[in-house]
Amino acid sequence: MLAQPASGPTPLYKILPATFLASVSGGAFWSAIFFVTAHAFAFTSARNLALAAVMGVAYIGGALASAPVTRKLARWACVRAVMIGALWTWGAFACVPLLLAPTWEPSLWIAAIGGSFTSALLWPMMESYLTAGRHGKAMRQAMGRYNLTWTSSVAVPLLLMPVVARWNVLACLGLSAGFNLVSGLIVMSFAAAPAHHDEASSQQSVGREYLHLARATTWLLPCSYTICSALSPVLPGVLRDLGMSATLAPMWASTWMVARFFTLIVLWRSSFWHGRWPPLLFGAVTLFSGSALALAAPWPWLCVCGLAAFGCGMGVLYYTSLYYSMSVGQAQVDAGGKFEALVGVGYVIGPGLGLASFANPAVMSPVG
Repeated sequence: MLAQPASGPTPLYKILPATFLASVSGGAFWSAIFFVTAHAFAFTSARNLALAAVMGVAYIGGALASAPVTRKLARWACVRAVMIGALWTWGAFACVPLLLAPTWEPSLWIAAIGGSFTSALLWPMMESYLTAGRHGKAMRQAMGRYNLTWTSSVAVPLLLMPVVARWNVLACLGLSAGFNLVSGLIVMSFAAAPAHHDEASSQQSVGREYLHLARATTWLLPCSYTICSALSPVLPGVLRDLGMSATLAPMWASTWMVARFFTLIVLWRSSFWHGRWPPLLFGAVTLFSGSALALAAPWPWLCVCGLAAFGCGMGVLYYTSLYYSMSVGQAQVDAGGKFEALVGVGYVIGPGLGLASFANPAVMSPVG
């Protein structure tokens, strides 16, 4: 029997702490992991790209499976229970390299693939709880707080790495277990299923251009994550070649995340972008130009400027894409799953393109 939805939207004071904690794990798996592999297993930039591509395939699978899994398990488990299971399974995978075999490289691949799949199961459900029962301004305000929450937390593993790595660099992944455990405890306070999302109210809140903008973001969002997923695995090598120390490089690498954070604040507190095309153009321009500058910069400060511009583009394209997707898709888990699958497409294509650039063996040197 299907679980009854909540009578009203899930309170943000429950969603945001759960999101923050789970997003710390997300940062460990999609940014810090490439520094971990570089230092613990001497991965080259090319091997990091291969790992990222495999993780992207797993992420697409998890995102597309999220809604079918919740429907398939509906007779035995509510949406809330599936979320908790995904969180705690994700945390268990994160502990595999630390506890099972710290020097056995396949343990890292098991953790990366399993963690990517289970994290992708989680986020469409979280996004449905966030948006279901909210329309128009209420949805945008909730998304603003949600986006600020997760973008501020994904940088935490990079910032903690200089401290944690002194004990064991693999612990940067193992931290996910603790964060996900507490996040799951918070999710226990959620309703059994996301709130009812009134179709009439939803249609009144969807602007005339929303459907077209949503379709445009189905191309721009994968582009943004294509570049992001190609950039993150090679950043350790790029920053090393510019003379940055291995200790400080992770912190400088988080520059784009900081820029994305402040971009999201602007979008949250403003209305000029609602239903308009120029913000998408701005996001695309800063995304492409910033990433190119970061990779080609001859000086460290110019690389950091490129990362900042790239972060602005990431922020614009993510926020607008999530808003238009969930508005048009009426806050369903399926809508969140399609949105996250588009992210996963970028996670696969980006590293694939990056690997193509490593046809010259001379550039395939260790990033650690």
